[in-house]
Amino acid sequence: MTVKPRPPNKKANPATLRMAGRLPASALRPLVLAMAGWWSAGLHAQAVGSGIPDLPVAEPAVEQAPEVPPVAGQLVPKLPEPETVRKEPDARPPVFVSGDRMDGYNERGVAVQGDAELRNDGKVIKGDRLTYDQDTDEAFVQGNARLSQNGTLAVGPEGRMRVEANEGYMLSPDYYFQQTGGNGKAERIDFLDKDHTSIQRTSYTTCSPDNADWYFSARQVDIDNDRQVGVAYGAVMRFFDVPVFATPMMSFPLTGERRSGVLAPLFSYGSRSGFDVTVPYYFNIAPNRDLTLYPRVLTSRGFQLGEDFRYLGDGYSGRIRGEFLPDDQKTGTNRWAYSVQHNQTLAPGLGAYVNVNKVSDNTYPTDLTRSLSQATTLQYTQEGGVTYNWNGLSVLARVQRFQTLAPNQPSYNREPQLNVKYSRYDLGGFDFQVESDYSRFRIPLTTTGFQQPEGDRLFIQPSISYPIVRAGWYVKPKLIFNATQYQMEAASNTPGNSNSLTRTVPTFSVDSGMTFERDAPGISRLFGVNYVQTLEPRLFYVYTPFRDQSQFPLFDTVQSDFGYGQIFTENPFTGYDRIADNNKVTVGVTTRLIEAETGVERFRGTLAQRVNFKGQQVQIGGSPTIDASSGPSDLLGAATVQLFRGYYLDTALQYNPDTDRVDYTNVSFAWRPETRKLFNIGYRYRRATSVTDNSAIDQLETSSQWPLTRRLYGIGRVAFDLSASQLVDALVGFEYAADCWVGRFVYQRFRNTTNGYTGRFFFQVELRGLSKIGTNPLDLLRLNVPGYQPVPVQAVQPSQLDHYE
Repeated sequence: MTVKPRPPNKKANPATLRMAGRLPASALRPLVLAMAGWWSAGLHAQAVGSGIPDLPVAEPAVEQAPEVPPVAGQLVPKLPEPETVRKEPDARPPVFVSGDRMDGYNERGVAVQGDAELRNDGKVIKGDRLTYDQDTDEAFVQGNARLSQNGTLAVGPEGRMRVEANEGYMLSPDYYFQQTGGNGKAERIDFLDKDHTSIQRTSYTTCSPDNADWYFSARQVDIDNDRQVGVAYGAVMRFFDVPVFATPMMSFPLTGERRSGVLAPLFSYGSRSGFDVTVPYYFNIAPNRDLTLYPRVLTSRGFQLGEDFRYLGDGYSGRIRGEFLPDDQKTGTNRWAYSVQHNQTLAPGLGAYVNVNKVSDNTYPTDLTRSLSQATTLQYTQEGGVTYNWNGLSVLARVQRFQTLAPNQPSYNREPQLNVKYSRYDLGGFDFQVESDYSRFRIPLTTTGFQQPEGDRLFIQPSISYPIVRAGWYVKPKLIFNATQYQMEAASNTPGNSNSLTRTVPTFSVDSGMTFERDAPGISRLFGVNYVQTLEPRLFYVYTPFRDQSQFPLFDTVQSDFGYGQIFTENPFTGYDRIADNNKVTVGVTTRLIEAETGVERFRGTLAQRVNFKGQQVQIGGSPTIDASSGPSDLLGAATVQLFRGYYLDTALQYNPDTDRVDYTNVSFAWRPETRKLFNIGYRYRRATSVTDNSAIDQLETSSQWPLTRRLYGIGRVAFDLSASQLVDALVGFEYAADCWVGRFVYQRFRNTTNGYTGRFFFQVELRGLSKIGTNPLDLLRLNVPGYQPVPVQAVQPSQLDHYE
């Protein structure tokens, strides 16, 4: 053991410092402190639950905290620095002792008085008085005792440690964890050996020690570093000194590894199901498999059990979820839902998948799902297929069915579908593409018992283009050939009828555009920033001859909404059942303002209009008629403005010059001066037309997130139907950010699938470094409040110098 006196301070007399003895270096023994193991930051992983952990894709590398370099200083007398001390093979790390006064005794020990300090292989023991006896292998520290190792610090009146055996104790310690900011107190810590520790009457929190809003307490905690697990007896969690969770015994992991156990409870309130409480239990089956059970109690409906099974393997992954509510107290029926997803890699480029979703009845989403997106779902997909992708070839073979909830009419199922696409680019300057699709369409009876037409459809669409792209301009001529054949089954209620229909239609189009740019000195002087302005005209022509398609069915085709995305396409219909006759040219122009130094786009404005040289005859249904829209179409305009920091404006407009009316408009404005300070307002209007199924929209929306005090934030959203003078949906919430926790309370009211209203309450408490308790409303807030950012729990930023010893 190397013993060295501490350099004297200004008040000390160097003459009073003396070297009383030196222990032989051959008898060095390490002082091992296991403080980092007896209470781990991993406590939060599955103690009361922190959510379902992710399945690993690969074994992650554990990032270690950087080691603190030793602090060098002038030593009297000068001894070798720790990093230069030579160690024989298999020799134990040396021990360095310093203090104001040191006395050796029996040539086998040393006693240190005043700022006593012992260092050994990253471990530090400090106190007012310290003794180390080599014969008994004991280090004893008294008065302001401090034990530090691996980012963990314990402070108490005294401690004793048998170095080699790692046995000892510390009385009344306060402890701190550098990485998580966790801290606590204990009555006594007993170090049983290098892998086992017992802590008596202890507490733990990530709050500051003088303001512990929440904390865990336990009668006893036993730590097993070998198994990386701890067991707490008589554990109680308190929030503002009010017990909110208690258990006679619970185990918790000491690392971030997944462990089986109870997860954080979920609770909310809904107007259709009452109070909703779920206490999930997580099973860590294997590193690549886990299962979560969701026992759920709904006061207005009964007990529901749900499960979520996830698996991951070499070339495959999947998830199976299910819910079952026997004998619903309101409906008297069994309610259920399930979802199966599986993805499989069969060979390079070859894969298979299954995606099946189903619910027991039409109102299940409204009554029993937790999220807004699920509560308003009207169609569930059940499909399975095989995919292949290689060198420009894409193949999809699948069976696809739909469960459509009333009052909507059922959709056509594809039983089966085979879709093949092949693309080859820049072959002598030409681009070739071909798509082929075969589908067999079947459909259930409608709600009125009427049988819709069924049949097989084969569609082939080869195309060739010769794009010419140069700096500042481009021209892309394209020729498309559309060929379709139908083999119809029985129509209506007359089985046995068979009808073969065929259609071939060519399409020719030319897309072209140019880009000009210039400096904008006038605008630059106005805003004090150098701007570049662009002018980007675009010309698109398409020609498709007329083919009568009034006898053709409508399996998967609808007319696209008129807009900027549709006006530059060859066909205004989606799907393959209708090919519109076209003789049209579309003219568009876009201008942009771009910051010259940063490249940030501050303004974009677009105008576009289509000229129909001949009215379109092919319609979505019924006999062909000449559309009265020959001549100029509606004028489309759009603009995005962000000239000032924090101000955003988006507009879109569709103006009908024949009627001198606006058929569609969408205006949204956002003010976001700072993080978590925002205000949004928007207006949407759509005139009722045959294309929109005679459904009009006249809706005003506004949302905001704003600090009300230094810690309290308000969140809100309102959507109001001006034509019907009724509320569409509303949301109000509050977030409170404390030192070590965040509380969230949200209420939402929205129109459901039955045209009624559903109201729901969400409440969540997020405890720093531990868990989130309650139902998570963050996805709901992000969906309803554009730009919303959750109030974070103040994260601990560990430093190498925190509690440095």
